[in-house]
Order: sequence, then C-alpha cells, then structure tokens
Amino acid sequence: MNARRPLSVLLLGWTLLLPAVALAEAQPKLAPDALLRHIDEKMSFTSDYKGVIRLYETRKDGAKRAMEVHVYRREADNDLLFLSTKPRHLAGMGTLRIGRNLWDYEATTGSWRRNTQRTNLLNTFTCEADFDRSRLAEDYAGKDEGDDTVNGVAYRKLLLTAKNDQVTFPLMRIWVDPQNNIVKKVGYTASGRTLRTDIVRSYQRIKDPLSGKHVLHYKEVLETEEQEGTQMVVRYDEVVLAPLDANIFTKAWLESRLR
Repeated sequence: MNARRPLSVLLLGWTLLLPAVALAEAQPKLAPDALLRHIDEKMSFTSDYKGVIRLYETRKDGAKRAMEVHVYRREADNDLLFLSTKPRHLAGMGTLRIGRNLWDYEATTGSWRRNTQRTNLLNTFTCEADFDRSRLAEDYAGKDEGDDTVNGVAYRKLLLTAKNDQVTFPLMRIWVDPQNNIVKKVGYTASGRTLRTDIVRSYQRIKDPLSGKHVLHYKEVLETEEQEGTQMVVRYDEVVLAPLDANIFTKAWLESRLR
C-alpha cells in the first residue's frame, strides 16, 4: 500500500508552501485516537459555510480542464449543496444533500436524479465527503506506523481503519507534521489497493464567528487518482463562515440559478 511518488519530493513542496505552519512550535505527541480528535477539533467549525472550489485537472494523456463549483454547507443539519458555474457547458449542474438524502440536478433537462450513494464532483474523483466536517475520530481507529523523516523533519505516519461502511476509504494512511497538521493522505480499498493520494499544499486560518475561534481549513490540495494517473489541484477560495438562508438548501433555489 505504497504511493508511487517519494514522500520526500511531495513533502518538500509542502514545507516550502506553508512556512508559517511548518515553523510553529512542535506539539506534544498524542495517542493515535487522541490525535484524530485533535485534528477534528481544529478543523471543525460551528458556523455555516460557503466557498468557491476551483479544480484544475490534468489527465495522464496531458488533457486539461478547469472547473469551478460553489459549495454551501449548513453545519447544524449536515446539509450540503454544490452548484457548478464553470465551464459553461456544466454551469447550473448541482448536487443537493438533505440529511442522508442525495439528489443530482441536470441543468440541460431540468431533471433531478435520486442518488443512493456518496457522489463525486462533476465526474471527477473529488468527492462529496471532502467537503464534510472532519470526523476522523468518529470514522476511523488509528495505529502508529512510525515516522518518515524529510530534511530533518519527522512526519508521523498512521494507518486508519474504518469503523463503519459510510466512509469513502475503508483504509487510509495519514502523515502529520510536528504541529499535528495533516500533510499527506492516501486512501485505499479494504484489500489495500491505493485509490487516491492527497498532498495538502497549504492551509488557511479562518475565524468562526459562532465559536470565536480560528479554525484550520484547506487552501490547496493536490489529489492524484492512482489507477488513471489523473491529477487534480483543488483550491478552496472565497471561504466565508456565516449564517446561510435555509432556502439555499432546496431544489427550487438551485433551479432558480439558471433563470
């Protein structure tokens, strides 16, 4: 269950992109499950969320495409909405999740399709779960696998095993820096086949108006789909934590975006 690219190459880029976090004071070593709870806490917020996700895909054959999706999340009810705005032929497409109910909207026909499983964004390998609240401690049990050292920095490696079948990856490995920030994630099937590798290139700190605390949120992530060799740069832009109108999480609101 090893990712193809050397960890040293991938993590070197991360340390150059995120000096403020990389130079922060090292944190005490926590037990695996306590570490997962700690990561969840500092990446979770209580306010509603909206942001613009910009995706830049490069396929193995060199073909490229750029996409833009507006994301809305109502934290109290776990509601989620995706609205595609770019490219033009995908504009107006969307996905709406209310509780555990999931629908996909086809803008060209004005039709809705009920989805019975977690969905991927615009037929990419970026998935719905990437935009949920961090709940590593709820979904996984952690086990230490030692450290990988790059340029004198020790990155702690953990193997995570799913506690339920509601997760995207039954097995996952994470690497965390001395400040307990995730710098790399690899998702696997239950048999150990590598599905996706994520390198967290940078984070952003955002103030949660409800809690008054600053939370850590992704800024840019490089995702690699192992089987096809496709890479995706995902940028989390224009993030705002503030109350959202409940009408946003309705079919009527999404349909009205094209009028």
